[in-house]
Amino acid sequence: MNQNGRGLHLARGGIGVAGAAVLAVCLGACESNPPRRETGDSGGRINPYATTSADRSSSAANAASLWEFSDQVADALAARIAQIPEVRDAPYKVVVELGDIENMTNTPRQDFELIQRRLRGRLVKSDTVTAKARFVEGARTMDREKERVQAGGGAGGMTDRYDERLTYVLRGSFYESTRGGGQVSRYYFEFNLVNLQSRDIVFNESFDLAQQR
Repeated sequence: MNQNGRGLHLARGGIGVAGAAVLAVCLGACESNPPRRETGDSGGRINPYATTSADRSSSAANAASLWEFSDQVADALAARIAQIPEVRDAPYKVVVELGDIENMTNTPRQDFELIQRRLRGRLVKSDTVTAKARFVEGARTMDREKERVQAGGGAGGMTDRYDERLTYVLRGSFYESTRGGGQVSRYYFEFNLVNLQSRDIVFNESFDLAQQR
């Protein structure tokens, strides 16, 4: 009788241990696999620095490389701007405006306009850069905006103009050399900062890219 009771006690104890083990496994599984929350799918979004099959087959310059180039220019200008004598020794902040884009490639101009805008966006967010420079929109663009905003009345005329000796334009030049009927392209990209009055190039950052399709 005692033996049976002891056996029953062990069996019950075994069941209890087994149950605890199962519960622990369940809890562990619940913690490692939390309930899925509905966030929607990617909608086709990808990492902008990723090279896709469309990039590989395109006759245009690799888009991911353009992203990398704009990052490179932003980092380089942020690192050097305080050391550029014309900027460092200016009596007050220099003025920077987006300049022209020279596109001598088979890549659409809008691709280079995109990275020029992206470059400006990164520079504007840099405390190091904005401590030495102020960024302005183009005069013609803002003259049109002023006319539009004040169409119902108000003072007319042009928007502000700045001392040309302290005004710089951020220009981009893009070149391509092809071989094998376009199967291989070699690119040379550069952005430079040019004084509006003297035409001195005070900053230049270049990028070489070779691409096989």
